[in-house]
Amino acid sequence: MIHLALAIGAAVIVVAVLMLLKVSLWLALPLGILAGAALFIYLGRQVQKGLESIFERAGAHLRKQQFDPAIAVMKEGYAFASRQFLVKGSIDGQIGVIQYMRQKNEEAEPLLKSAAMNHYIAKSMLAILQWKRGEKAECRKTFELALKSGKKESVLYGVYAYLLVEMKDRDRALSVLGEGLRHCKGDERLQSNLTALQNGKPMKMKVFGDQWYQFLLERPVIRQEPPPYARVSKRALRG
Repeated sequence: MIHLALAIGAAVIVVAVLMLLKVSLWLALPLGILAGAALFIYLGRQVQKGLESIFERAGAHLRKQQFDPAIAVMKEGYAFASRQFLVKGSIDGQIGVIQYMRQKNEEAEPLLKSAAMNHYIAKSMLAILQWKRGEKAECRKTFELALKSGKKESVLYGVYAYLLVEMKDRDRALSVLGEGLRHCKGDERLQSNLTALQNGKPMKMKVFGDQWYQFLLERPVIRQEPPPYARVSKRALRG
C-alpha cells in the first residue's frame, strides 16, 4: 500500500540522515521508526476524513431510499484503496449490506465475501446466505469469524443461535447464547431467549428490534390503529 511504502521510506531517510550526522544507530533507528509511524498515522487520518465525507453523502441518499445513488457515492471511496489497508473491504461490506437488504443476493454475496473481517454485519449476512443454500458447515465457520470481531454485539449471538436452532443444533445454540451473556453481561434479550430454549420454547428475536429485522429472516409486524371515524365508542354501543 502507498501509505505503508511512504512511511517505510520516511523511516529509512530519517535513519540515513541521522547516521550521516554521526548519531548512534541505536538512537537513529527508533527515531526513524517513530517518524515513519507518525507519517503513517497522519496519512491514515487523512484517508479516514475523506471516507467519512463520502459516507455522509451516501447516508443522505440512503435516508431518502435512493440506493443506487448512495452506492455510486460509496464507490468513490475505492480511490483510497491503493493507499490504505482495509479500505476496499470496508466499502465492499457497506455496499454488500445494502444489496442484501434490497434482496439482491447475487450482487450482495461477492461483496459480503470480500468485506473486511471486522465488518461483522456483512459476514453475518454472508453466513445467512450460506445457510439458505444448505451450506451449514460454511455458515457456522463464517458466523464464528463474525463473532470474533463483533463479540460485544448481542444481536449476533441471537442470530447465530436462531440459525443453529433451525439447523436442529439446540445444544450449540444454548452454548452460543451463554457465550453471548459472558461478553454482553446482563443483556435481557439474550437471557430471555436462553431461558426460552432451556424450557423448550421457540426464540423470540423481535426483542432485538430493527437490529434483527435487517437480516430479513422475519418480517416486522406492522400494527396500525383504525382511523378515528372507524372507531366505535362505548357510548355508541350502549345506544
